[in-house]
Amino acid sequence: MDFFKKPVFLIILAIALIVAGIWAYISNLRSKNAVNTVPTTSETTDGGLDISNLTNLDSKTLADSINNQLALADSKAAEVDKKLQLSAIEVDLPASLAKSSGETYFVYSTPNDNVDNWVISISNSANSFVRSWTVKDDYLGNVTVINRDYLKNNYVAAIQIAEKNGGKDYRQKNTLTGMKLILKNGEPKSWLYWFVTYSSNSEAKQFQIDASTGALVSGS
Repeated sequence: MDFFKKPVFLIILAIALIVAGIWAYISNLRSKNAVNTVPTTSETTDGGLDISNLTNLDSKTLADSINNQLALADSKAAEVDKKLQLSAIEVDLPASLAKSSGETYFVYSTPNDNVDNWVISISNSANSFVRSWTVKDDYLGNVTVINRDYLKNNYVAAIQIAEKNGGKDYRQKNTLTGMKLILKNGEPKSWLYWFVTYSSNSEAKQFQIDASTGALVSGS
């Protein structure tokens, strides 16, 4: 019994208590961090898949990527014919609406050709491109040259405007199969608009959005 009264035992006991206290503190801290770092999503489909990427992503986040794509398309169109001018943009997205997914098509026309347009297709994930000579009647028709000064809302912003005006409700009530966004001059007034189309196994839903102001023209 005298051993338990010796200074050596008391020191060992004190160290053991300190170590136990530190371990308990670290374990408690880890538990709190685990709770605080559980990922949350703003929205899921009925199947539990997160589809909030482009519906909630800050539209400025992809601004540089979108501008770089346009610059690439301009350069490839100029290699074909320097008189070609941008007349439409189409963005095709999968049902996931994931960032860096789908394809973007840049359509160029020239007054010297009333029959065909040039289309530069660029992958949103790999930035690989394909040039094609396309008959107007087969794709988008006779689109006219757009004024880029009025392109103040990119396709991500257009998606989010549509979402707030009925697009989100449409997705919640239907199984989305994809989304298509077309930028072109249109009625009324031949202004520049985004035409956003939600596709599903039922009837599609379209929104028309002013590319300059972001105002909803139709589709609510």
